[in-house]
Amino acid sequence: MDDPSPQHYEPDGPPLRQPEQVPPPELQPGPEPDTNGQRRQPPVWFFLPVLCICLFQVAVLVPRIAHLNIGPGRFFGISDPQDNTRAARLNRALSGKPRYPQDMIARHIEDHVTVACTIDAQGCAHDCMVREGHYAELNQAALAYLVQASYFPAMRSGHPVSSHYRMHFNFLIPQAADR
Repeated sequence: MDDPSPQHYEPDGPPLRQPEQVPPPELQPGPEPDTNGQRRQPPVWFFLPVLCICLFQVAVLVPRIAHLNIGPGRFFGISDPQDNTRAARLNRALSGKPRYPQDMIARHIEDHVTVACTIDAQGCAHDCMVREGHYAELNQAALAYLVQASYFPAMRSGHPVSSHYRMHFNFLIPQAADR
């Protein structure tokens, strides 16, 4: 039998294989050339949004990086690190919840209590007093909570400062459907 494609075998090695025929890659259409035979470039307006974003970032971020108190970042509501001002806040993770006196729950007494105090630069409450409240037991529970609670102190120009703090308590008995 005559084989149209003779194969050469070496006695000590594996038989040689013919390389597989790979079809040539298909050509993809490119951009249409213009009348001069050059590739067409995207219009200028295509790059305008990218340019605006870059300029905005430079105008806003460079003054912040350089720690300058100037620049358009102030006009866009971006605070400067040196101008960090914040009111005192309750640290809820460490403070827990206020205690509702059991005898007030048994008597079905509810009230809204407002307490004001001073939070020092270390986050401790001082000079607490009840501004609004009708029942001594609930007022005392609110005062006890504020005195033992943990706070984040107020910040002015990046430094903790003493400030006034006011907290409202709603002592409400949970409804039977909520239990």
